[in-house]
Amino acid sequence: MRATVVVFLLSAVIGAFTLVRAQQSSPEKQAGTLRADVNLVSVYFSVRDGKGRLVTDLGKDAFKVFEDGREQSISFFAHHSDVPLNVGVLLDTSTSLSRTLGLEAEAAGRFFDSVMRENDLGFLVSYASRIETLQVPTEDSHLLNQKAQTIRRNAKPDDLVLPPPRRQGRIQTFPFPVPVPPQTGPQPQDVRVARLYDAVGSSVDRFLSNEVGRKALVIVALADDARSNSSLRDALRTLKQNDVIAYVMEVEHAPAARGRDDCDILHIFNRDGGNRLDRLAEETGGRVIKVKGFDKMQEAFDQIAEELHQQYSLGYRPANQKWDGGFRKLEIKAGRDYRVSARDGYYATPR
Repeated sequence: MRATVVVFLLSAVIGAFTLVRAQQSSPEKQAGTLRADVNLVSVYFSVRDGKGRLVTDLGKDAFKVFEDGREQSISFFAHHSDVPLNVGVLLDTSTSLSRTLGLEAEAAGRFFDSVMRENDLGFLVSYASRIETLQVPTEDSHLLNQKAQTIRRNAKPDDLVLPPPRRQGRIQTFPFPVPVPPQTGPQPQDVRVARLYDAVGSSVDRFLSNEVGRKALVIVALADDARSNSSLRDALRTLKQNDVIAYVMEVEHAPAARGRDDCDILHIFNRDGGNRLDRLAEETGGRVIKVKGFDKMQEAFDQIAEELHQQYSLGYRPANQKWDGGFRKLEIKAGRDYRVSARDGYYATPR
């Protein structure tokens, strides 16, 4: 629990400016509120060069910001790697592979250790047929690492790695009979449940909607959403309304060596939702990282941590001061061959 800090700056001319930062024990309660300039639109973003390398040394004059095609005047600009970060990780546990769950747990735990600094908050959620909060927002990266390991309990009892086969001449045989499950009822491709969109919506609503500062969601996805009650549109709207940047780690490859415990997830790699996963990330200012196998997840987490430490921030007061709830397109441009990753717009909710 973080202590509540209330700062009052009094001025005889302009009245009062109030900053309230609060964190209650219940995650559903309001966690933070900032009221300084309600007409200011702020954007966190990152920049890469033509070779995909992060660019971290640009100044305000290097950027132009456009709203609905109209250039806006930048009111403030900063390199905000030291602004408190609120970050959540969503782990896809729709597989029962014990090794896969172990690799997910290990990579996520190390990510919190590397990305979190003083005053940062992290939380952890798993999703499959159920959405489970493994850890509510906390400053304790060690605790988050511990809670990440709990997804291993979802592994099925028969997640047993087969012993190496014995060779009899040219024929390989296993040292004991391998039971073949009956092919009755729905087949694997029909039973996978991974409520990705529901997990995004509930996580943002509960843990990020009342926070201030930088907000990010890292999603480990073995495939597209399966059987959420909400839609991609719902998830995108929730992310954009709350200024949350989404990063998606899309695991592309099935295990190279398949045994009995791999069979229940082979269908996962029939990818048909890549474009939807791309939209989740790119429209919110994040990106999709194609992970070439489960053992490469740590490398992907490291890339995301580096990017979160090297973000820029700018703010502007829109020329259009009609807060009618409509969606307004945003675009940030930089010179040369730089590529800016920023959310593509915001909702002009009444203020």
